[in-house]
Amino acid sequence: MAFQTKLNEAIQQKAKCELGEDEDRREQVIQIIRQWLIQQPHLHQIRLDDYSIVCFARGCKYSLEKIKNKIDLMFTLRTALPEFFSGWDPMKPEIQAALACGSFLPLPDYDQHGRKVIVMRPGCYDPYRFKPEDIEKASFMISEVMVLDDEQMFVTGMVIIYDCQGYTLNHLTQRPLSLTKKHMYYLQSAPLSPKTINFIRTNSVFQTAYNVMSTMVNEKMKQRLRVHGSNLESLYQEVDQKVLPKDFGGEGISLEKLTDYWKQKVEEKREFLIESENNLRVDESRRPGKAKTAQDIFGIEGSFRKLNVD
Repeated sequence: MAFQTKLNEAIQQKAKCELGEDEDRREQVIQIIRQWLIQQPHLHQIRLDDYSIVCFARGCKYSLEKIKNKIDLMFTLRTALPEFFSGWDPMKPEIQAALACGSFLPLPDYDQHGRKVIVMRPGCYDPYRFKPEDIEKASFMISEVMVLDDEQMFVTGMVIIYDCQGYTLNHLTQRPLSLTKKHMYYLQSAPLSPKTINFIRTNSVFQTAYNVMSTMVNEKMKQRLRVHGSNLESLYQEVDQKVLPKDFGGEGISLEKLTDYWKQKVEEKREFLIESENNLRVDESRRPGKAKTAQDIFGIEGSFRKLNVD
């Protein structure tokens, strides 16, 4: 059966005007990418449904070469980053504990531009009790579940709010620099880049962490960084106040309730997540030409190349 969009008329019109999307073009791209995947022996294990292909197409503005490159890159990275993409069982005790921290919290409502809003909280956990890898896994699992039900964000985009409350020097020093570099590399590789990244409730440690992070992103991404500090009025100029959690002076549900909601959502999708871990892997032994190792992608410790952001 042909892919059926669930977007409302206004968002469909936006997709048509900004992406050149219509039903015929969607179907054409789905068929072209399906044929291309068959011809890629190292991608035969990848199980992409029509919806996933459309998400890639929208994120790449229907450029066929970009779609192909993004699909290959994304699943190559997922295979090369077991610290983020393996052990995806939400019922494992360490993942349960990480989910309960609420480090990655998509909001239920869109902002004034129709964009998805995601709150990330790097200071929400005890850095001596939790492995940062487990926090990352929980975050990526929530992201995976979010995408299942959020077709709109691939047309309207997303914004990220980094809530730095509780962030300490221990969070910075207990997290391997290589992990942060890999996270930033993956973020800049994704088919959908954030329109802006907003830092709020920052403290004295933040500037050190921000300086480190700034060295890991390219110039285009740097232009999207916004530091609001304790000035939430400044944030409201970027993201509609009413969609924000009560914790940020908004009218939305609290961070605590959001944490409970996403923990339950991920638990409900346990089977899907375990299947995702198994079915979204590249077989490097079958890649035409030279296989790609983690060292090929990330280089020697500390020497990551920067990516272009579309």
